[in-house]
Amino acid sequence: MPNSTDLSANTTGGSEAFPSELPEFGEIPSEAPTEDDWSPAETFLYTGDPSTMSMARCSRAYSIKGQTGSLPSNFHIPLGPALDALANTANFLNMVFQASDLRESTVDEDMEWYHALVRSLLEADFLIQRALLTFDADPTAQVPQLVLCATRNPTGKQQGILLQDLSKAWDSLHPPAPAPDDSWFRKLKFPEFGQPSVALSKRVLLNDLSTLDTPKWGQGDSYVTNRAGVQYASSPFLDCKDGYFKPGWVLTLSASFYGLKPDLTPEFRGVIRVDVNIQDIDLDQCATGDSWFADTHQCNRTSMECVPVPGRGFRLGQYCCRCKEGYYNPEIPPENPENNGSESSATCYPNMPICLPCWPGCKRCQDSTPCWVQEDRLLRAAVLALQGVFMFLVFVSMLVSYQHRQNRRIRASSLLLLETILFGSLLLYFPVFILYFKPSTFRCILLRWVRMLGFSIVYGTITLKMYRVLKVFLSRTAQRMPYISSLHLLRILGVMLMTVSWFLCAWTVGVLQNRDRSIPVFLTATTADGQGFSLCYLDRWDYMMAVAELLFLCWGSSLWTAVRPVPSAFHEPRYMGIAIHNELLLSSMFHLFRFTFQSLHPDWMLLLSFIHTHVTITVTLMLLLVPKFFYKSKARKEEIAAEVYEDELDLRRSASFLNNSFCSALSERSMDPDDFQVLHA
Repeated sequence: MPNSTDLSANTTGGSEAFPSELPEFGEIPSEAPTEDDWSPAETFLYTGDPSTMSMARCSRAYSIKGQTGSLPSNFHIPLGPALDALANTANFLNMVFQASDLRESTVDEDMEWYHALVRSLLEADFLIQRALLTFDADPTAQVPQLVLCATRNPTGKQQGILLQDLSKAWDSLHPPAPAPDDSWFRKLKFPEFGQPSVALSKRVLLNDLSTLDTPKWGQGDSYVTNRAGVQYASSPFLDCKDGYFKPGWVLTLSASFYGLKPDLTPEFRGVIRVDVNIQDIDLDQCATGDSWFADTHQCNRTSMECVPVPGRGFRLGQYCCRCKEGYYNPEIPPENPENNGSESSATCYPNMPICLPCWPGCKRCQDSTPCWVQEDRLLRAAVLALQGVFMFLVFVSMLVSYQHRQNRRIRASSLLLLETILFGSLLLYFPVFILYFKPSTFRCILLRWVRMLGFSIVYGTITLKMYRVLKVFLSRTAQRMPYISSLHLLRILGVMLMTVSWFLCAWTVGVLQNRDRSIPVFLTATTADGQGFSLCYLDRWDYMMAVAELLFLCWGSSLWTAVRPVPSAFHEPRYMGIAIHNELLLSSMFHLFRFTFQSLHPDWMLLLSFIHTHVTITVTLMLLLVPKFFYKSKARKEEIAAEVYEDELDLRRSASFLNNSFCSALSERSMDPDDFQVLHA
């Protein structure tokens, strides 16, 4: 037997069981033998199998050791009818004995309705096996004056009721331990010091009955009780009948009723008791609190949790142990991970599972291997350091460009636009830094912001530069067209960024609302080998952002097709076109791979993002900056191109030169792309 519940033969207050063959009134039975074998009763408490007691002999009832706690909460519903019947009967007797004209009535005069009352209790609920009424005219007497007992006595196809008057056999009803004693009566009549008295509520009755010709009272006080006044035994018992235990645990419920003293205060008159069969009520050893058998399971409190097995009735050991989160059972095959942590994987009493701790940080696992991906810290640190170096070089390039702003190579690209492209490049370098850390709501939102804004700034500026070239050089007439200044291009870029920012704000608000609706911003994914990691959730808006990028690059590609014939110093439109097509091709592959393989190891995803950043934005910066310092062209072409792309401070001079020299060189005729091809040649 387990040590969690002691089943010794010692008895603490509880229920009384009645012997099946009572002696004649006044005859005291011989003392019950003490060599009875109680092990079948103890075994029945665990197995619930009636056959375990078929060969066991008994001379008296057996009561398990009393429980000091309260009645289990799941007992209240099945015992509800018995509790209500007991409280209603006690209140009926309260009303009877507290009526002024019935206080002097004798027991003999009312014996017949006492018989009817105790018998009617058996009909209140089929779980009630026995009902008992004790009446006490003398409040100080140790033995009640009247003891009536009604017991279910099924005979054949009919259900009978055995009614007995046990008034003269009171002492014979309480054999030695482990049989239950008379505490059900004694505690109500002689409450111990400090023990709470029975809950009684005062009621005032006004008599206005015309059927009473000469009523003795017009107003009467009475005291009533409710379910709270019903007492239960501290432990159930097994009844002994014909020398054999009856297979069913029985619980005693009792309630006292009261008359009135001359000063109209309550006076104890007796007890109503019922014995209820609780064999079909589940006993939960996994429950917490101070109720019967609560928290008496043998599961390891550190690594296991107790799961009750319902439908087994009043039996101990009806629970299973399963591993808590953070522990695993090595006896469960790893190829069935879906069963880990479920009730089907629990091991039921008396067998106990073996629960070993998972890898630190794992809530669920099948073995001791890491369930979360183990990041390569050296690789990630190297990627982060290298990314920092490139960002530092871009920042230095911004400073150098500003310092050499009077240089013709810098002026040819417009300092403002060049600095804007470099600043956007810094934003495009930031996603690698964000991916280095664990995903969070803020980081997942910031990741989209820096990507979209950086992309819009860099490739928006490049596309607008090609748009300015198209407006200046591909006019169908030789008239001088209004020159689009860098500030004007920045204003157009600002409108584009406002549109992108408005979209990002709307998306951010939607993401935060989804989080309030328990829609995750980031989730847990698993790699191919079952290791988990956190990942920013990719929804339909991420697909729309990727498509918007590609459509914008397609527009830039169409502009490049139109400006290909334009001669320029350093062949800047040509390199801008190469940068756009490089971004279009590689970003398409990157987005396709990112959406298809979302369960990629985070180290590989970080490395992939790092590579994508440098084969796109780093290559773009090299295409825009490096040719300016290594390309040498004819002085005339360089002068023409430089003055065409001159900063707006020298706009008047370059426009005049364009109109006087370049346009006259073309003989005042319309300019076609073929003309520029010839000039370029």
